Amino acid sequence: MRLLKMDDYRVKLDIIEVGKRLHGRGWISATDGNISVKLDANRIITTPTGVHKGYLTPDDFVIVDMEGNQLEGKAKPSSELAMHLACYKERPDINSVIHAHATYCIVLSVAGIKMAKCLLPEVIFTLGSIPTADYAPPTTEQVALSVIGPIKKHDAIILERHGSLTVGIDLFDAHNKLERMEHVAEITYHSRQLGSATPLTDNQVGELLAIKEQLSGKKLTPSDNCNSCNACGKYGSEALPNLECPSAEIEDSAMVSVIDKVPAELVELITREVVAELESVKR
Repeated sequence: MRLLKMDDYRVKLDIIEVGKRLHGRGWISATDGNISVKLDANRIITTPTGVHKGYLTPDDFVIVDMEGNQLEGKAKPSSELAMHLACYKERPDINSVIHAHATYCIVLSVAGIKMAKCLLPEVIFTLGSIPTADYAPPTTEQVALSVIGPIKKHDAIILERHGSLTVGIDLFDAHNKLERMEHVAEITYHSRQLGSATPLTDNQVGELLAIKEQLSGKKLTPSDNCNSCNACGKYGSEALPNLECPSAEIEDSAMVSVIDKVPAELVELITREVVAELESVKR
């Protein structure tokens, strides 16, 4: 565990800077998003609820203990404080948490497209696989519960229909991971517009893990990089429900049973073919 000694005022200025960056990139809007930093073993500084994170001032911040009890600050702490505290309790090695509403991360989530595929070498080196936490209503304790599993081994997580969650050894480390995750989300989006996003092969991932071992000095296994989501289909058709896209309720249960087993990629392919056929008829 590496606990950094923080100067409270310096941390406030750093959070203000990161808030401006998030707003400038369009990853938060209005009062969305929240940022926190661990100051010491029992103090967490967090952004307040109901305040625009792109225009923070040093007087806006709230300090709480590890149980969420407010120690300093006039405003109320972030409405997602429970999620932040869950991350710190599960990961004593981290000192910062950022929750944003990064555009492409949310676009893929709403479309039911997982980001767990091993697509880019630099992501294997840094983030590994990017899992998606189960949907939970924002601001509720269910959000905290939904991230407990994936945060144990992953520093970057998609919150189903809710945005992104990144953690780091410090504030700027968490910010850099968010930037990288949104970048791969944008690449995934555009590659799917051109046809499909082809993942790295098992052998290629193995080679990258070997290089990562050499660079980090830490022995890795494929499970350290994979969340077993089957987004790449390596487990065959038995795990296809992991590819399903959340959809509106359909009364016909038999139809739901069939739809849930159809991979999103196949649905997209069929849709493109149908649209192309209709366009040719119009001509």
